Amino acid sequence: MILKWAPMSEAIIAVGAATLALALVVGGLAIAGFSPWSVIAVGWAGIAGSPLRLAICAQEAIPLLMCGLAATLALRSGVLNIGLEGQYLLGAVAAVAVLTLGPVGSCLPWLALIAGGLAGALWCAVAVGLERGRGVPLVLSTILLNVIAIHVVGVCVQGPLHDPATAAPQSAMVPDGSRMPLLFAGTPLHVGFLVAVMLAVALWLMQRRTALGFELEVIGLNPLAARFAGIPVGRRELTAALGSGALAGIAGAMQVAGVTWFLSSDVRSYGYAGIAVALLGRLHPLGVIPAAFFFSGLDLGARQLERRLDIPHDLGDVTKGLALAAVLVAGALSRRLGSSRPGTP
Repeated sequence: MILKWAPMSEAIIAVGAATLALALVVGGLAIAGFSPWSVIAVGWAGIAGSPLRLAICAQEAIPLLMCGLAATLALRSGVLNIGLEGQYLLGAVAAVAVLTLGPVGSCLPWLALIAGGLAGALWCAVAVGLERGRGVPLVLSTILLNVIAIHVVGVCVQGPLHDPATAAPQSAMVPDGSRMPLLFAGTPLHVGFLVAVMLAVALWLMQRRTALGFELEVIGLNPLAARFAGIPVGRRELTAALGSGALAGIAGAMQVAGVTWFLSSDVRSYGYAGIAVALLGRLHPLGVIPAAFFFSGLDLGARQLERRLDIPHDLGDVTKGLALAAVLVAGALSRRLGSSRPGTP
């Protein structure tokens, strides 16, 4: 599964889809009796009404961006990794183990990111092993492993990682000295934001400038042709799967080390949302960055609308769905029109 990326046309499709979704929602609210200008003003104030609100928007975009990059790497390479939820959760478990059981130290957050990446990659490796050893489709095994990962979290926060100071099913708090450092004082935005952006740029450079990126691109377009060209398809697909799992695991580690500072049985995961972000970003690493901000901005704006205008915050999820549907339909129409032109193979 891959989308051939042409910068201008794909950007137009993504921006047009987001704009259409917003216009439909605002228009629907206008019909329901809400002033469109009030809706836009209140929503925007919740997203970027102050430097603090903008920092919160960037903070909430971090796990969406990381999971979006994980989905982008997998899907562009033809690897149907739908297990980002589970890989995210296992990354969070590994990070909590490092941060709460190890000695307090400023280097621990970075060790936690490494541990989270390894845990996510290993959890994805289980699905790859089931596919290659027992013939279980990767789509099925990764979805089932998501369910198992939820129970693994529950067992860990009630067992080896449980905080003895409380009866609640949760881990101990990460000590202050072991948390991700803040990017700006007075805001919750941590340096994981810079790490996520740099990983997006690195993934883009890898895809555009390296032989590995070219081979993954070819495999995503046509694995049979790639095999005839001498590309080791199996090894490259394994690389993409493990890399995707590692990125999702790092997302979970970042969230624990920089935002929540503990793990509970009711942890929020961003795996499925990351797939939606990747599709809105047209499976391009740099396109995933604004897509992640769009999704986090919708969440913040919707909560502000609920507080100020009594509009249900679920409207943010409706807008996401409309944008995703619009971008998929527009992409399909664009490919059909392109293939119908004279001279197009």
